[in-house]
Amino acid sequence: MGNELQVFKHKEFGEIRMIKFKNKPYAVGIDVTKVLEYANPSKAVIQHCKGITKLGIPSQGGVQETNIIPEGDIYRLIVKAADQSKNSKIKEKAEKFESWIFDEVLPTIRKTGGYVASEDLFINTYLPYLDEQSKMVFRNTLETVRKQNEIIALKEKEIEHKEDVIVGLVDEISLAEKRQILNRVVRYKGANYRERWNELYKQFEMKYHIESIKNKLEKYNKSHKPKLKSKVDYIDKVMNKIPELYEIACKLYENDVRELAKNLYSLNEEAM
Repeated sequence: MGNELQVFKHKEFGEIRMIKFKNKPYAVGIDVTKVLEYANPSKAVIQHCKGITKLGIPSQGGVQETNIIPEGDIYRLIVKAADQSKNSKIKEKAEKFESWIFDEVLPTIRKTGGYVASEDLFINTYLPYLDEQSKMVFRNTLETVRKQNEIIALKEKEIEHKEDVIVGLVDEISLAEKRQILNRVVRYKGANYRERWNELYKQFEMKYHIESIKNKLEKYNKSHKPKLKSKVDYIDKVMNKIPELYEIACKLYENDVRELAKNLYSLNEEAM
């Protein structure tokens, strides 16, 4: 099920908006901090929460980019409110709120496996006075936003997967193998190796704010013997940054690096 909103109501706490994001329950952060009577609700979300995600959420003023928070941050806000407040009533309220959220709200979400459709829920809650034509226009707008949020969530998942692949390529290969793969990947399948090296060095210089590897190599060779033969030698022997250069190559030429790493392991296994 996509990102769909549900409003939970309580006579003491008011309304808490919950949304399912990446198959996990999230709360609108400012709803939680307002219930817990933080002096600055918006600031409290930023200060105390570690898993904030921005998402388009329906509100009385229309669809707005809003900070949503996972279960861990809800609990973190409750604990902070109880610990920091000198007001016994707020401490008591925080404890009651914790029970409501963790004993009623979250189990309800898990039991149903989803939420009431956000479009109809929002319109019926906040805009019941609209005529049918206006409701249809508003519903279509909300549906478009929901679909865009789903696309964003999907893209984030793809990015996470890509990062996992790159981490695997970087962490599971020895320093000597990284140097070997670097030399091969720039020439892989007849590629223009000069262009590939130049692009790789360019990205490396940009990431580590280095003016020119070429100039650094020339300066080094004027005062050191034996002279280094190439920029990659300088990065390896002077800067000790072959792993960092290799990581950039993984991002630039991911498929080629993956094939070469696989072939290298196959050759090593055959030789054993």
